[in-house]
Amino acid sequence: MSPYKHLTLKERETILLGINNGWSQELIAKEIGRSKSTISREVSRNGGRDNYSVANAHTRYQAVRQSCRRHRILDRAEVRERVVTSITQLHWSPAQIAGRLRHENSSIQISYPTIYRGIYRNNLGVPLKSHGARGLPRQLRHRGKTRKVKGTIHERRGRFNDVPSIHERPVSAEKRSWFGHWEGDTVRGKTGHSALVTLVDRRSRFLLSKRVMKVNADNVKAVMVALLSTQPSNRVRTITPDRGTEFARYKELARELNAKVFFPDPHAPQQRGTNENTNGLIREYFPKNTDLDLQTDEDIQAFVEQLNNRPRKVLGWKTPSEVYLGKKLHLS
Repeated sequence: MSPYKHLTLKERETILLGINNGWSQELIAKEIGRSKSTISREVSRNGGRDNYSVANAHTRYQAVRQSCRRHRILDRAEVRERVVTSITQLHWSPAQIAGRLRHENSSIQISYPTIYRGIYRNNLGVPLKSHGARGLPRQLRHRGKTRKVKGTIHERRGRFNDVPSIHERPVSAEKRSWFGHWEGDTVRGKTGHSALVTLVDRRSRFLLSKRVMKVNADNVKAVMVALLSTQPSNRVRTITPDRGTEFARYKELARELNAKVFFPDPHAPQQRGTNENTNGLIREYFPKNTDLDLQTDEDIQAFVEQLNNRPRKVLGWKTPSEVYLGKKLHLS
């Protein structure tokens, strides 16, 4: 590390005092403990002995220092626009944005802590809609919401008896070594209205989803058959749904799809963690009590495609579509 220290405002005032008193540069240098060459450069670059100004000299010094500093990467408009678009339109987290850019070998390289700092420093330059508005932090994926604990006295789920257990599921499902091991559930909107049937491939996290207008065993089974029958036969090996009564037609489901169905233990949603996590992502689009009757089929398909094209850390920042379909994601 260089022992050199920049001249201070007080030292510049001493230089001006020395010039006004007719001191030589050598005497001025001795007075402030600097080399003669330092005094010579300072005076010559700031007007000479006849026009030396402390204010002008120090202002010039500060401007030069500012221009020498490394500029914040988020000060670049193209970087800031890419980050804001990914948060507000694609609903990506800062970690997903940074990871995906590395995966793409993009010319833009940024860390997720830098993105968070930019958000909380000045909302990434996006104007706030009103005084006190939270801005972009409100649009971040995780908002610290608490989970409802299942298993209370009013719990009606988990009452299936003598059903195939998840502990009998093939090893390839546990290790995620093959495509075609699906986890299923329903995401309900407003009470008494329609819901979404969700199916997630364990290996790729690829999502299939379709609306069911009334949640009952017959309708849910029909939708699951419709979704999975479009997949190649080697992509439908097992299905692990939730223990809700809407999956009571599991035997017919297994027969029509020529697949095996397994159920988790009662009150053990972590055994279907892939689907539970995906349902949490869906809730960002459709919070609880959302009236799904008001959503068009195009709206639902759009959010499914968006989730399937969101990079995942667990996939090495590839997207579910890239892993499941071999589809390359192209971003502008």
